[in-house]
Amino acid sequence: MPRRSDSQLESRILNAAYRLWIEDGEHGLTMRAVAKAARTTTPTLYERFKDKNALMSALRARAQQSLFTAIEPAQSIAEAFRLALEFTLAHGHEYELVAKDWAARLSRREPTPSFDLMKQRLAQQLGGSPNDHLRLALAVVALYHGASMLLLTEGLDAGVAATLKGCCIDATDVLVQDGACKFAK
Repeated sequence: MPRRSDSQLESRILNAAYRLWIEDGEHGLTMRAVAKAARTTTPTLYERFKDKNALMSALRARAQQSLFTAIEPAQSIAEAFRLALEFTLAHGHEYELVAKDWAARLSRREPTPSFDLMKQRLAQQLGGSPNDHLRLALAVVALYHGASMLLLTEGLDAGVAATLKGCCIDATDVLVQDGACKFAK
């Protein structure tokens, strides 16, 4: 009797890999560990994902969606920035996954849902079309990324983290208010 294929296998693999990433980041994510956590074999894992890069790409898409879901309710850039920083603080390894090779993905014109949302919110806030605000959106994202990397520093004092977060949100407001003309396309 032939074996039935496991319709939940890919989902189990991705869930297991995501858990491993969230717990230990890149160091905890080996193909063997993923296979074991997904209750399958390493060769079966390689049938679904040709290599670790393919698996990372699927995990990255999931993390991008999580970040997008976190910031999507924001009606302003400052609010989106606040929500994004809260996401980073609560889900550090997921942010690392989103940030990993982000600029390369942008240059390859791969999906960047949160960045596209930032351009939309800038257009709503300042007028024009989302693409009119590409440079300003890049400036805001660079500020967010820098702040996120600082906030993810091991042993960071909570007071310093709160001050850093507040300063970065204020800086975002300044960028949006004063930089709209300077960053115009």
